[in-house]
Amino acid sequence: MGEGSFFHRGELDVNSESRTVTFVPLGKAATALPNETVLDAARRAGVPLGNSCGGIGICGRCRIRVIEGAGQLSAPTSIELRTMTARGFAEDERLACMCVVGGECKVTTSYW
Repeated sequence: MGEGSFFHRGELDVNSESRTVTFVPLGKAATALPNETVLDAARRAGVPLGNSCGGIGICGRCRIRVIEGAGQLSAPTSIELRTMTARGFAEDERLACMCVVGGECKVTTSYW
């Protein structure tokens, strides 16, 4: 889908060789593929992460707290910002289905 698309998540210039997402405190990790989201990496790692909207950023069930590496994730989309505002996300919280991994990061949720 193109840049003007409703669902466009953006692409990152990946300068880091490692795009490892570590899921704390589960002790699991997965290397994200190019332009892959935290939710995609979580699924491959077998990490239980809620999702009911099919990854379009409107349900808020994949809320994560970024512990380290926030700068290694794509900027929030307008859809993500709307959902984050409506659901009262903290500054360090993101939607796993919307943030594309560009480098190493560590995340957690309130239900692990």
